[in-house]
Amino acid sequence: MTNVKKKVIIDEIDKKILDELQQNGRVSFRELAKRVGLSAPSVIERVRKLEDAGIIMGYGAFVDHKKVGYPIKALAYMYTSFNNPDLRILGEISAIPEVLRYWSITGENDYCIEIIARSIEDLGRILTDLAKLGKLSTCVALSWEDKRIIPINVNDLD
Repeated sequence: MTNVKKKVIIDEIDKKILDELQQNGRVSFRELAKRVGLSAPSVIERVRKLEDAGIIMGYGAFVDHKKVGYPIKALAYMYTSFNNPDLRILGEISAIPEVLRYWSITGENDYCIEIIARSIEDLGRILTDLAKLGKLSTCVALSWEDKRIIPINVNDLD
């Protein structure tokens, strides 16, 4: 028995399924089947294949952080004198609830950290915690658009 995962080939129908699910992850299999021109059992089988391959990583609700009390979004760029990535630093960044996402990056800085905050004072508290880990450069976002659709081109998946 081998642990090597079989490569999944995505065709145009799979692409349509992924496009539809990215638009509405709560669509029923029956409706999804109608939209892509297959039977419901065929769509279920294809979705399961995409899930098993890790292409579909999960489903969830997208919450508007402004409407739940976090109107401020900022990006903090951090330079450290540690290895990049450093598991201890990643663990400390991850432990801050207001950190939405973070990346280990190349260039002058080691990390890019996306933060939400309830106020400028709250942002200051979060940045003070992060500054214990490294040197920070911060930008406050004036506006933004969250794009959640991944463009999929079947020709790129060979």
